[in-house]
Amino acid sequence: MRTVDDYGWLSLLPPLIAIVLAILTRRVVLSLGLAILAGAMLLSAGAPGGWSLAGTLDSAWNDHLFPALRDESHLQVLYFSLLLGGMVGVLAASGGMEALVRSLSRRASHRRGGQGLVGALGLVIFFDDYANTLLLGTTMQSTADRLRFSRAKLAYLVDSTAAPVAGLALVSTWVATEISLIGEGLVAAGVAADVTPFGVFVSSVAYRFYAILALVLVALVAWSGRDFGPMWRAEQDAWTAAEAVPGGAADGSSDKSADRSAEVVRPADRWLWLAAVLPVVACVVTVGVVLVQTGSPHAAADRFGVLRYWGEVIGSADSYAALVWGGGVGLGVALLSGVVARRASLAELLGGAARGAAHLLPAMWILWLAWSLSSMTEGVTIEDGKVVAGPFLDTGGFLAEVLRSSGMPGWMLPTAIFVTAGFVALSTGTSWGTMAILTPLSVQLAVAAGGAVVGEAEVLSDGGPWLIAVVGAVLAGSIFGDHCSPISDTTVLSSRASGCDHILHVRTQLPYALLAAGVAILCGTLPSGLGAPVWACLLAGAAMLVAAMRWFGNPVEG
Repeated sequence: MRTVDDYGWLSLLPPLIAIVLAILTRRVVLSLGLAILAGAMLLSAGAPGGWSLAGTLDSAWNDHLFPALRDESHLQVLYFSLLLGGMVGVLAASGGMEALVRSLSRRASHRRGGQGLVGALGLVIFFDDYANTLLLGTTMQSTADRLRFSRAKLAYLVDSTAAPVAGLALVSTWVATEISLIGEGLVAAGVAADVTPFGVFVSSVAYRFYAILALVLVALVAWSGRDFGPMWRAEQDAWTAAEAVPGGAADGSSDKSADRSAEVVRPADRWLWLAAVLPVVACVVTVGVVLVQTGSPHAAADRFGVLRYWGEVIGSADSYAALVWGGGVGLGVALLSGVVARRASLAELLGGAARGAAHLLPAMWILWLAWSLSSMTEGVTIEDGKVVAGPFLDTGGFLAEVLRSSGMPGWMLPTAIFVTAGFVALSTGTSWGTMAILTPLSVQLAVAAGGAVVGEAEVLSDGGPWLIAVVGAVLAGSIFGDHCSPISDTTVLSSRASGCDHILHVRTQLPYALLAAGVAILCGTLPSGLGAPVWACLLAGAAMLVAAMRWFGNPVEG
């Protein structure tokens, strides 16, 4: 039987195939599937008797694909995704969230306030990036025209709040996937079982510098009245066009949306928006309650202060069970409030739930294949005192040897991972696919470089929080590349939903994304890799963005 040392560089082949093919073909499911077959061929060749087609297929299905699908925590991730997707679908079918946005949009009375409202609503609709994009883009078009800011600015505000907010939220259609991918990396790296993926996820939120700073930049752009680059020209065109033709479309796009009913006062709106708020609140509260119930028995109140105690509670909790319960309660409340507030038929709302759940099926395919690929790169077993590959390639073990011999400093990892994730997402047009491919491998890299977690605290071999910073970097880098990519689904949806020319949206958003990414590297990934406090990194990044807007930005209103 082949030993782990015999695989060497070949252990990197499956994840490299996934990355390269995803970039070349832009088909993540196909790329992951072929990568799994390549890994199964390697493992079959290392088995007694050598390679065979039957051995390859047996290894792919019985050792990796099927076990990944029957794993209890994986099934809970799929359950939650379907339940929350169903809740989002019911919210869309009931019209409650649209009513809430419509009601609030009437309160905006000037250009800056309107932009700030779009950004604020982007924070409110935190549970799904697609729902955020489609809902805000379509309902706020007439508001943008009325308040004289361009459709390009609307598309930017929508796009730059959708994925960052969903990626940072503790309850969203992203969270279960992110937690699961982190868990796969921890298992593959052989990290102690008492380190929970949810605890690492929560700790990494503050290290997602691009996502946080992108939201800070949205607030600065909205409230300062300043813009730069192609966006400034688009805003100037919108301002002058609105002066020449009051009520006209802002940037040359179709003004059909001016006839939308977003500005029409509907008597039922004052009650209908409750159908949007109650399910989300019920979902979040339920998740919190279950986290406390399942985590409290494992927390020692006499050993820690209040903050440490609650950190111990959350870190020890059954996060997957909490998410499933939250998704189920949220879906139930959404159905009930939809029937009561809108008097919609249950069949109509169930149809919306089915559409919402089906919307997440492609992501679930990606997730299943990512789990399977990650299992191939896990550590190895020991038989008769000898390390044996068995059904695993031990990619993490090989990476540890490469890093030790290369002399690459561990503090560079967060930046390297952020740039790599950004490039892959830019090339493939999918942040989900990028996270699925790179997150488990990045966790293994961080652990191989010397990062470790004791409990849920950021404690590493030489004081640098590489593991937590790397997790934050790969998730934030995926969003950055997605924002820059003209082939990204959210980029396309944002431009279409906002009534903006697609290429104009890409051109006007790109300078802002690059600015936030540059500041995220200079003030975030580099100093945090050296051990700088995360709060200091965030404050420095926010200050640099303020200075950049003052220096490069110009007022639009004449």
